[in-house]
Amino acid sequence: MPKYCRRCRVNKADVYLTYSREYLCLDCFNKFFENRVKKTVEKYRMFKGDVIGVGLSGGKDSAALLYSLRKLYPEKKLVAIHLYHGIGEYSRDSYEQARKLSEMLDVELHVFDYKKKLGIIIPDVEYTRYKNKVCSVCGIIRRWALSRAAKEVGVDVLATGHNLDDLVEVMLNLFITGEFDQLRRLKPVLPPEHPSQVWKVKPLFRSPEMDNFFYAMYNDLPVKRVSCPYYNTARSIRRKRLLDEWEKVERNIKFQLLSTFTKKLMPLIDKKEDLPYKTCQVCGGPSMGEVCSACRRISMIKEALEKKN
Repeated sequence: MPKYCRRCRVNKADVYLTYSREYLCLDCFNKFFENRVKKTVEKYRMFKGDVIGVGLSGGKDSAALLYSLRKLYPEKKLVAIHLYHGIGEYSRDSYEQARKLSEMLDVELHVFDYKKKLGIIIPDVEYTRYKNKVCSVCGIIRRWALSRAAKEVGVDVLATGHNLDDLVEVMLNLFITGEFDQLRRLKPVLPPEHPSQVWKVKPLFRSPEMDNFFYAMYNDLPVKRVSCPYYNTARSIRRKRLLDEWEKVERNIKFQLLSTFTKKLMPLIDKKEDLPYKTCQVCGGPSMGEVCSACRRISMIKEALEKKN
């Protein structure tokens, strides 16, 4: 017997949401997904301005974010920001899908090319002492580059496609490593902590990764088809798989962890005094020392390339 949509009770179901035990048709799923995005944006007052930058990687999460925001906020000017990492076919495919989606939605696309802007590409990390931690170095440079690109473009707010799975994975990782002061960067809205930054928001932080996949797939959004060659070495991927296994036993565990973060941890984080950021002597961005972690790693990569050549 075919399953019918629990909400409209007319159409046949296209998707099953395990956490709510709901069968939904495409139309009802789209409304459900977009309504959650809108409620999140409005609850946390995310859009402080008329020019919204959207980090567009070419993947399902950022594609779902840009597409839903274009539908929900047609009055806003959206600017897609794509980081070109220089990772061979993976980066070429990611850029191509980001370009297609931007053109489809009539959204301006700004590309931050690592080779042109920084003189390096991510595979160059393999020549350094971090050769077995490429993803870690990539993450540090990626956050720095997105912030820098957003400032260059002149957006009021930078929206990223961080999803529910991302949030709970990082939260658990920070508890394991004891880096409790870093929990503040998981907040759905991050005010600028330095003149070189813009507001950062996460409209999809309440959306499971699989929901973003369904939304992108059912709406025929162009998303990257080539996997990053460093994908399986990322510790975050292994921990997400553990969370998926945990969810098979406790179907709402990710939402429970999210609730703990928003209701118990965020109030504690908000009470803490702001960190005493200095200004990086190289890039002019925020830093805990004389030179920020991103600039230190970029410099290290350049030194390794010089020795190699």
